[in-house]
Amino acid sequence: MAIPTIEQFIERGKVNCRASAVLTVKRRFAETAGVTADAEELKRKTEEYIASPEGQAAVEAALSAGRFYKLLCSENAASAPRVISAYEKHIAGMVQSAESAAERKKDKNRRKKANQKKNKQEKRKELFRQYMDYTYTPEDERRIVEIVSALVAEHYSDIRRVLPAKFLKEATSEFVTENIQSKFMRRLYDEAALNKKRVDNVIYMSGPLYRDMRELARGFAARRILDGTEYGESTRNSIIRDFIERGGPACPRLGMLYSGVIARFGREKLTGLITAGEGYKKTVEFMHEQLKNAESAHKLILKEIPEDVTQLYPGARGMHRHFILHLGPTNSGKTYESLIACRNAQTGVYLAPLRLLAYEICEKFNLEGVPCRMKTGEEEIDVPFASHTSSTVEMLNTGEYYDVAVVDECQLIEDEERGGAWTAAVLGLMAGEIHLCGSEDAQDILVSLINLCGDSYEIKYHKRSVPLKCDERDFVFPRDVEPEDALIAFSKKSVLNFAEQLRSVGIKASVIYGDLPYDVRRSEVSRFIRGETEVVVATDAVGMGLNLPIKRVVFLESYKFDGRKRRFLHGNEIKQIAGRAGRMGMYDIGYYNAAEYKDDIVRKMQSRNHSITRARLRIPESILAVDMPLSEILLRWGTIPDDGIFTKNSVEREVMLSRELEKLSTDKLLIYRFVTIPFAETRKELYDFWLELFEREITDSRKPVFYYTNMIERRGDELEDHELTYRKCDILYFYYDRFGVKEDLNAIMSLKHDISADIMRILTGEE
Repeated sequence: MAIPTIEQFIERGKVNCRASAVLTVKRRFAETAGVTADAEELKRKTEEYIASPEGQAAVEAALSAGRFYKLLCSENAASAPRVISAYEKHIAGMVQSAESAAERKKDKNRRKKANQKKNKQEKRKELFRQYMDYTYTPEDERRIVEIVSALVAEHYSDIRRVLPAKFLKEATSEFVTENIQSKFMRRLYDEAALNKKRVDNVIYMSGPLYRDMRELARGFAARRILDGTEYGESTRNSIIRDFIERGGPACPRLGMLYSGVIARFGREKLTGLITAGEGYKKTVEFMHEQLKNAESAHKLILKEIPEDVTQLYPGARGMHRHFILHLGPTNSGKTYESLIACRNAQTGVYLAPLRLLAYEICEKFNLEGVPCRMKTGEEEIDVPFASHTSSTVEMLNTGEYYDVAVVDECQLIEDEERGGAWTAAVLGLMAGEIHLCGSEDAQDILVSLINLCGDSYEIKYHKRSVPLKCDERDFVFPRDVEPEDALIAFSKKSVLNFAEQLRSVGIKASVIYGDLPYDVRRSEVSRFIRGETEVVVATDAVGMGLNLPIKRVVFLESYKFDGRKRRFLHGNEIKQIAGRAGRMGMYDIGYYNAAEYKDDIVRKMQSRNHSITRARLRIPESILAVDMPLSEILLRWGTIPDDGIFTKNSVEREVMLSRELEKLSTDKLLIYRFVTIPFAETRKELYDFWLELFEREITDSRKPVFYYTNMIERRGDELEDHELTYRKCDILYFYYDRFGVKEDLNAIMSLKHDISADIMRILTGEE
C-alpha cells in the first residue's frame, strides 16, 4: 500500500472537489428540468448542459463556493492545519482499511483451516473406530509370528533382546540358569536402591521382543486399515504411533505369539541360538563379575561400619550430654530461648539450616559483646579470640568441645539430601548441654537417637504468643496486597515476575530466593525491616527461622518442584511458612491467606503432622578406606538395607559425579573432596567449571586465584549472568578452601561482594 505525499493528496483533493461540483450541478439541472419518463433523454440533456459554457460556469461557481477547494488552491495549502488534519485522517483511513482487509483475509484462512482440521479429526475418528473394532485373522497372526521370528534371529546375540518384561521370570528360567537369573535380578535391585526409575528402565530395555510384538500387532492392524487411504507414508506412521499410544486393540492371541516364536524355532534350537551368541557369553561373564564384586564390596563396607552407629563418634560417647528439646510451631520462641543459654555459656556453637541464618546469629552475638566466628561452606568470618561459632549444620566439627550447643530446625533430620547432617549433630556433638529446636513431629526420632547414645534429656513445649488465623477475605493479586505481607511463590521466575508486577503498580518489594547470594538476601531482608520496601516476595526459604516483621503470609502458589516432580505443598511445609506471620510486640494476630486452592491450604493447616520415625545417615568417611573405586563404594553403601531408625542419605548425585571423575583419575580421596563440593551439577556452565578445576588439580597445573577471578569477572549485564558467576565463586571458594591458602579466599570474597553489589543494584532498579 503506497502512502501518498501531502502534495499528491492536494492534487487528488482538487480532482475530487471538481467531481463533486459536477455531480452537484447535474443534480440541480435534473431537478429544474422537471419529471420526465424518458431517463435517457434527461441524461443526454444533462451531459449537454455540463459541456456548455453555461454548465462550466455553474461548475466553477460551485467550486468557488467551497472553502476547502479554495484552501487546496492556495499557495500555503501544504502547511494549512485543516489540510494537514484531513491528510492525516485520509492516511489513517487507508491503513485501517488495509488492516481490515488483511484481518478479513486472516479470518477467512482461519475458518478454512478450522474446517480442514475438523474434517481431518472426523476422518481420524472414523479410522480409529475401525481400528478399535479390528479383528485379526489367522493370516494376520501367522505373518506377525514370522516377523517376530526374524527379530529373534537378528538379535539373538544380545540377551537383553530376549528377556521380555512381561515374561521376565519365565524367560530367565527357560533360557538361563538360576544362578545367572539371580545375578541379573541382584544387579537390578542394587540399581533400584539408588533410583527406582532405573530398575524400570533396565526392565524396559530388557523387553524389546515383547514390546516389538505388541506394537507390531497393533501397527499391523493400523496399516491394514490405512492401506485404502490417500495418506502419505510419514502421515501413516504418525497415525499409527498415535493409535498405539491411545491404546489400540490387543491381538486376541498376543500372549500366544511368544509361544509361536518358540514353535517356529523349537525350544531347543531357540535356546541354542541364544546361548551360542557372543553377547550371551559376555553377559554371563559380566554378571558373574558383578555378583563377585557385589559380595566382596558388601563384606568390606560392612566391616568398616560398626554395628552401633553411635560409635562413629567416640568423642561424644566418652562424655555424658544433656539434651533440651524445644518443640513447638514456628514463631513460638524455641530458638530465642536456646540462644540465651548459648550466649551465656563460656563456649558455644549455633548450627543453622541456612547461611543467612548463621550470619544473622553471628552478627547478633557480636553486637551483644559475645565474640563469634562464622563458618559456612561459601564464606568464613574469623573473629579474634572468638568463644562462639555460628555455622551451617554441615560444617560442624565433631572433634571440638563446646559448653552449650544449639541445633536449629531439627525436623529436617528426615530430609533426603541434608538430613544426615542433623543426625551427625545429635550423635556427634561434643557439648555438655545441647538444645535441639524443631517442630513437635520430630520428638520421637530425637528421643530415640538420644536414648541410643545413653544421654539424658528434657522436653520443653512452646506455644505461639501471637495467634495465627486464616484471613477469610478473598485474595486477588496484586489488588489485595497490603503492607507487611509476605507473598510466597516457589521458583525464582515466579518471585521475580510477581515482584515486577508489584513495582508496576507502585508497590516496592524485597525478594528472597535460593539463587540469590546470601549477602544480597540479607540486604533485601534489611530493606524490608527498615521499611524501604512494603512487602517481601519469597520462596519457602522465608520459613527457615528468618525473623521478619510479617503481618500476613499469602501463598501465591500452592505447589512446588521438589527436584523430581511438581507437587502440592505438604502440611508441615505450609505450617512452617505460614507460621512466619505475626511477631510478638508488633502484631496481636498473624494471618495467612492463599490466592489459589485456599480450601486445601486451610485443611492442611488444621491437620496433624506425621511423626518422623527415621533419621538420615550420611556416609561415614571410614569406609573410604575400602580398596575399590569411590563410585562402587558409594553404590554399595546405597544398597545396604536400612536398619532400625536409620535410613541413608541419597548418594545418587555423588555416584554419578564420581563415575565421571574416575575416568580421569584414581585418586579416591581427591575425587571424594570434589564430589562433596555442593553445586548445581545440572547447569552445564557450573559443571564444566568444576570439571576444569579437577583436571587442573590432577595435572598439577592449578592457576593463581586471580586467573579465575579475572575470568569470572568478565560477565554479562543480566541478573542471570551475575547469579551464575556468583555460583562459580562458590565453587572456587570451596576449591581454594580445601586446596589453597587463606589469601586466596580473600580475593574470592572481594569478587563475591562486587557481584552482590551489582545484583543489589539490579533488584533495586539503581543505575
